[in-house]
Formats: sequence, C-alpha cells, structure tokens
Amino acid sequence: MPRRLPSAPPVLPGFSHLHVLGTGGYADVFLYEQALPRRPVAVKVLLAELVDEDVRASFRSEVNLMGRLSSHPGILTVFSASVASDGRPYLVMELANPELGERFRTEPLGVEAALRVAIHIGSAIETAHRAGVLHRDIKPANILTTAFGHPVLSDFGIAGLRHDVSEAAGVSVPWAAPEVLRGGTGGTIATEVWSLGATIFSLIAGRSPAEQPGRANDQAALTDRIVAHDLLPSRAIPTALRPVLDRAMAAKPADRHPSVEALLEDLQRVQRELELDVTPIEVELDPWASGPATQAEEDVEAQADALRLRQRRARRSPGITGSRIDISSSTGRRTPQQPKRLAVGVGIAAATVVVLGIVAVAALALSSVSARIPSVAEVAATPASGAVEFAWQDPGLTGTDTYLVRTSTGDSLIQGGTSFTLTGEPGERLCVQVAVNRDGSTGESTESCAEPLP
Repeated sequence: MPRRLPSAPPVLPGFSHLHVLGTGGYADVFLYEQALPRRPVAVKVLLAELVDEDVRASFRSEVNLMGRLSSHPGILTVFSASVASDGRPYLVMELANPELGERFRTEPLGVEAALRVAIHIGSAIETAHRAGVLHRDIKPANILTTAFGHPVLSDFGIAGLRHDVSEAAGVSVPWAAPEVLRGGTGGTIATEVWSLGATIFSLIAGRSPAEQPGRANDQAALTDRIVAHDLLPSRAIPTALRPVLDRAMAAKPADRHPSVEALLEDLQRVQRELELDVTPIEVELDPWASGPATQAEEDVEAQADALRLRQRRARRSPGITGSRIDISSSTGRRTPQQPKRLAVGVGIAAATVVVLGIVAVAALALSSVSARIPSVAEVAATPASGAVEFAWQDPGLTGTDTYLVRTSTGDSLIQGGTSFTLTGEPGERLCVQVAVNRDGSTGESTESCAEPLP
C-alpha cells in the first residue's frame, strides 16, 4: 500500500519549518529550527482526523508522563508540547537519527551491539513500568540514536492513544504479542516483554520472528503466525541467547519473564557467558527506600560511587560489570584535603541541610499527589476451582487512569478493568494488591487474599 503524503506543517511561534522527516500512522514528524535557543528540533504533529476531545485529554496526560520519563538516558528528550492554531497537538523533541530502525533489515546488528542496545532501551522500559506507564509499540523503528551515539526509545505513551489492533493505531503487528493481536488486551508488562524480545531478535536476525522468506509476510499472515506461535528461528541468534528470547516470546504470558528487568538480567548473563562487557541496567531507584546502612553497606556504596565516577569519565572502558545504576544518587564522594577540613565540613553540613530540605519538599509533593489519587475501597475475593477471582468497584477513574495490580506470585500488571483472576493450587494463599495509577503516580493500594478451591 503506498504511503500517504505528509500533512501540512503547522505554523509554530518561535520555530521555522525546514522539511519533512517522516510520516506514520497517527502523526507526521517535521524538522524545525527553534529560534531561542537556536537548535534543530523534531516536531511530531498528530493527524487532524485522529484528534477529538478524548485524544486531546489523553495527549495532555501522556505528554506529562513523557516529560517525567525523558530524564532517563534511554528515552528521547521532550522539550515542550502544545496545540497548534489549527487544533493539532504537537511535541517538540530532541533531534535523533532513525537509521538503526531503518537499516536492521539490510545491516543487522552484531550480537554485542544488539545486547548493549537492548539493555539500554530495556532500562527505559523498566523505569516506565515502575511509574505505571506502558509503551505499547516497542519495535526497531522506535529506537533512535542521539548525536552522541546513545540509543533512545521514542513514542512513549503516544502509541497508547488508540488501542485498536492495527499498525495505524499504534500497534505494529510484527512485534506485537499474540494476546494483543487477539484483542484480549491493550497492553501489559507481559506484552512489553514479548515486544522487547521480538525487537532483540529482529536487530540480530534482520527480520521479525514471524517473517518467513519465500512466504506471504503481510499483516494478516504475520498475525496468524504470531497467534499460532509459528515463529521461525534464526541461525544468527547465538546459542546462549536462544532460551532467553524463547522465554521472552513464550506463547503464554505467565511463561515469560515476570518483568523487563528480569529479561535484562538474563541478557547480562548472556553477555558474561559470551565474555562481553556487561551493560549496566539503568533504572531509577528511590534513595530513601532502604533502612539505615551498616558500615559494610557504606563501604560497598563508597565502592559503587567510585565505580559510577569511573563510568562517567570513561563510558566505554572495559571491565565495568555493575548490574544497576542508581540515577538518583550523587556522582561520588571526594576525600577532603586536610588543610580545608573545617571548610569542607561546614560545606557538607550546609549541603546536607539543603538536600534534606529538597527531600522533605519532594516527599510533601509526592504525598500531596498521592492524596489526590482515588483508592480502591475493597477488593472482593471469590475462590474458584484452581483460581481466585478478584473484583472491585471503580473508585472514580478519569482520563487515562489505570489500575496497577501486584500479585503474590511476583507479577505486576497494568489494566483498565475492575477484575483479575489469579490461578494456583488448592490451599495456596493467593493475594493481590490493587492501586490506581494517575499520570505516573500510584495511590494507596488495597490488598485481598484467598485460597483456590479443589
């Protein structure tokens, strides 16, 4: 099917249009030059025929989420967003190169490069999941490269404006999980694990998992194969990586990795097995989440701080094998020189007061946000044969609010429905915690437990 012509670029105050960068199923991307500060930027403009009041409301909510997430090094930076004079919402973003997603079919990545890209991008996805945000359109074309050569994931949240099963609506069939293509869900953590696994496969193999040379590979054919789990292996995938991708793309969601982080840890294990440099998992951690540190823990943290400092000085130096990076922590401690001990001590004390003040303000702000989020009053648990059915009343969800469901089996899911079924053995105590997620913040959770019937 021929590509459509791009829409007319909107007139944006403070920006000069240069040319078209690309077209998609729900938006066009244009190159503009920003007047102040003077720099080239990419501007994504939603198509006029998709814009209605629901889309505008969703757009505002999603843009706020993207603004919070774009501080992650693996997520494309969003500079600003607004609505043009003709009514079309738009995003002003960092200009990045889409070459990686365009060339993988003709120039697949080597295993080392693909694993490095996958862990960088997967870290961004895991960070988003912890904020209650799903991407819903993970694929090679949404992996861009910054001017400094860093891979970043684009289109966070915007792909979720429509949940129809079609590429034009934000779901790309070759990398979609079978339950998405069946219409059973608009997206879960399990479907994101599938899409990331399919993307890793594609970057190395030069094709998506369901594509088969010499056969029909249109959307309908790919959909049928993915739903039937008729996936074609590739010799390009090394032996050590095959079981990891097989698990990520398992037919049943329960058989996949329970989180993107679990998948990334398996990818790190493959890097070690292949004697490659191990790529750190960069996820945002809450520094106040743990209790007081012991002396041994402080010594370990001091070593970790020194490691982080070395990483910043030489990002590509061999032998760095940290499993995570706490992007909310300081860049490292410095040992003060003896003649300046008093001045340094005063400086540290002042800095401590400032930091404590910032933490207090942040905690107050977070508690204020949490207080505005409705909570589920009660979760009813109904035991059934080999399962427990949990249900609750809508506490007043609005816009793009969702439910974050955590289970006693270690799963976390994001959904819009007010019921959830958890399977287990008779006599096994099954529990769920249900909370409302609004604009990336999660409210108070409500727990319920029961045992399945024989």
